[in-house]
Amino acid sequence: MKDKTVCVVGLGYVGLPLAEAFSKHLKVIGFDIDEEKTRNLGNNNNNKEDSIEFTADPSKIKHADFVIIAVPTPVTKSNLMRQTCDM
Repeated sequence: MKDKTVCVVGLGYVGLPLAEAFSKHLKVIGFDIDEEKTRNLGNNNNNKEDSIEFTADPSKIKHADFVIIAVPTPVTKSNLMRQTCDM
């Protein structure tokens, strides 16, 4: 497994810690559509033991063996009503 690459799509409050945890054991591609966020994360990645590449380039995703999607579920009127009725 050491030679496998994981891509975490979405570097928010779930995706970023997940990407950082995986990067301690595997190569990681951290993808987010926010170019400024990925640039800042890449510039602030001082831990050389981590094997993580931050990017906003979607073509990098295809280099991963595994892809984890960590994006928020949109809250809409229809699924808000469904949640209320299920309670």
